[in-house]
Parts: sequence; structure tokens; C-alpha cells
Amino acid sequence: MMILSHAQAFQVLLLQAADEGRGPALFGESLGRAREVPLPFLVGRSFPDVYLEHPLSGDPFLDVTVLLGQLEPGMRIESPAAGEHGAMLDWYARAQRDAADISCGFEIDTSNPWLPEAAVHFQPRAHTELVRPFCETVGEPERADLYLALARRMPDGWPLSFFGMFRGRAGSPLRVCGYVDEGEKNACAQDASRLVAAFDAVGFSAYDDAMLAQVSDLMAAAPSTVDFQFDVFPDGWLGPTFAIDVQFGIERPQAVLASFEEGVGSRVMGLLEGWGAADDRWRLAVRSAFARALPVELDDGGAGRFALTLMPQWVKARWTEGALQGAKLYHLAHAGIL
Repeated sequence: MMILSHAQAFQVLLLQAADEGRGPALFGESLGRAREVPLPFLVGRSFPDVYLEHPLSGDPFLDVTVLLGQLEPGMRIESPAAGEHGAMLDWYARAQRDAADISCGFEIDTSNPWLPEAAVHFQPRAHTELVRPFCETVGEPERADLYLALARRMPDGWPLSFFGMFRGRAGSPLRVCGYVDEGEKNACAQDASRLVAAFDAVGFSAYDDAMLAQVSDLMAAAPSTVDFQFDVFPDGWLGPTFAIDVQFGIERPQAVLASFEEGVGSRVMGLLEGWGAADDRWRLAVRSAFARALPVELDDGGAGRFALTLMPQWVKARWTEGALQGAKLYHLAHAGIL
């Protein structure tokens, strides 16, 4: 027996993120919308992976990404922001049975008071055979060609894994993402020419020496996983933006403050703050880390624990035409039976 519904758990976690004055400073006016707009997207047997995203410089706002867990065919989201999603969710529910490691979800722009239709996210990982049927279910079959063509050009150590799209927006790019292998990450950290080789292989040219040095420095500071992002336009051209997400690799909320005071978090954020991509609000943001486990009675009568956790997961650094943009911090909000 769960003591909290998905909606209730999300509200608790969001309020924790905003507690002690963090809400206005980190999320601005979008906090009120973020308390309501994502609730219809919290469907499925288990609590989805929910990511809270906010900038570390400039005007504050909050966007929310929901990656769905196990679904049953026929599941629907009662929100106009979900757009036409029935065929997509029915297909995903069936595909999960044979490929349990895939994920599907929505990126919700709660920072916009007009609430545009949510972007969709699909992570096929190594199941490239699923890319085309997914794109067909959302009515964008040509997007599959863009993803698969880029996947064939990616060099060793730079495998693609997932993508996001704005459905029905003519001319909008496909956000294509993957994970840099740890060995390749370490090589790029030591020698920026490895980055040049990778960029040249895929046809990305919007970089300069200063950007290469910053990317290498962040890869050197990253403890393990780094994922990368390119924008692919409908004609196959790679846009001028490149991004990496540096994972902090913190396993327990109790270790967050230590990491951001003198560990990996401190090193990574110190670089970004020194370059002007972040101000000091990250020191406030990481204090929202939270973990509670409450005793509950399970459906079979046994004893269990219902856990709520909020953790900073990664920071996004983004360059456009070689110029570093403002960084963003992502927190994982999770709830469920241990």
C-alpha cells in the first residue's frame, strides 16, 4: 500500500526543492505552474523518473522532464500539453516487453505561461531497430533518418543513445544525444585534438580553441559519465550548438554537501562559475538534497519502506558558435517502495 500517490509524492519533492527560500531564487514565477502542469504526466505503475531543470545564471525558471516507467496499453495523459500521444504510449507499452532498458517521456516547458506542447524523449539505447517505429508513431518518420544517419557517422567512443523532438514544429532540430565512453572521455580530457577528430567525423564545425579547452577541462573534472548533445536540422546539417552533461556520480543525498564543498561537485561548478556560466546560486540549489524512508504495509501484508529522494544529478554546459552559454542544473526527484 503506497502512502502517497504519484501526484502527492511529486508535490512533496517539489516543495522540498523550493523550501527555505529556494523557490523564488531558483525557479522564479514558473514554480506555481510546475506544481500543477506535470501532474497528469505522472502515469504508470511506478513513479516516473522526474528531472527538475533550472538555470544557474540569468532569470530563474523551472522545467520538468518525466521519463515514464512501465505502462499498460490504453494509458493516457489528461493534459493538452501532451499533444497526440495515444499511439506513442501504446507502442511504447508493447516495446517495453522485449526491450526493458528503453525509456520514453516528455519535456515540459513550465517556464512558459502559454504552456506549449511538451517535447517527446525516446531512449532506444542499442535498440536502433526501434528508432523508426517510434518516430512513425509520433507522425515524424523523417526524424528516424536523421538519427540513424548521424549514428552511422559517430566515431568510436561516442555512441548515440537517445533523442528529443518538438512534434509538428516545421524546421525544428532533432536533439540527438549519447554517452562518451570513459576511456574516450579521459583521452579527450588529456588531448583536445581527440575532440577535434570527433567533431570533424560528424560534421560539426562550430568550435574554437577556447571551447575545446573548456570541454576538455570539464571532461577532466567529471568523475565518470559524460553525455553529449548535437542539434540535427531537417536537411541533416548539424546546428551550431554542442552540449555536455557532467554527471556528479553522487549515490546518496547525505554525500551531496561534501561533494559540492570539496569534491567533484565543487570542482565542476567552480570551473563553470569561473567561466561566467554560473553564479553562486548552485550553492543554494544543492542544499535541496533530500532522502526520507517511511515505514509502510505492503499489499501482501509485509513491512516495507516508502522512500522519497531528491538529488542533483548533472550540470549541462552548452556552447553556441563556440561561446559558452549559461549552465543548467538537473535534480532527480524519485519516490517508491524500497
